[in-house]
Amino acid sequence: MIFVGPALGSALAIGATLVPVVRHRSESIATDGARRQSIPELVDLFRLAVGAGLSVHQVVGVVEPHAPAVFASTLAEVRRRVSLGQRLGDALDAFDELGEPARPLASALRAAAFDGVALGPALERVATDARLQRRRWAEINARKLPVQLLFPLVTCILPAFGLLAIVPLVAGSLSSLQW
Repeated sequence: MIFVGPALGSALAIGATLVPVVRHRSESIATDGARRQSIPELVDLFRLAVGAGLSVHQVVGVVEPHAPAVFASTLAEVRRRVSLGQRLGDALDAFDELGEPARPLASALRAAAFDGVALGPALERVATDARLQRRRWAEINARKLPVQLLFPLVTCILPAFGLLAIVPLVAGSLSSLQW
């Protein structure tokens, strides 16, 4: 039997513990990014439903089947809570788990449900802000791209350039030298 040193065993134990944490974190980041990208479409669906003459209490049921997949479970939860007798404004607490991207939409829907605020103009502002926010996130990601491409550049492209351009020149000049 091979003896595994304590350092190697500790490293394997730490690695085995960190893998699920890192995987969960990367899934969380991917889901958050999908929500940020999809929130303008969700707001537009609500705007279409309100523009069609539906009340604030009817829009969730109409929007849910057509909503982006990252919001489907939350909208289903809101609809379930309302069907169990909870007020719509209180049922919209399920939107809190979606985080910052959905907060303005939830606030507009709550204001319409509790206070009777006109939903159309509020959703128009939310849609404009959501599109601007998506554009800002895209610009931030575009600024990160050169840093992310640095590793492949250094590990793949520069060595290939050296092998294809520099090594033949050096080999040719070495053969012309006389000892």
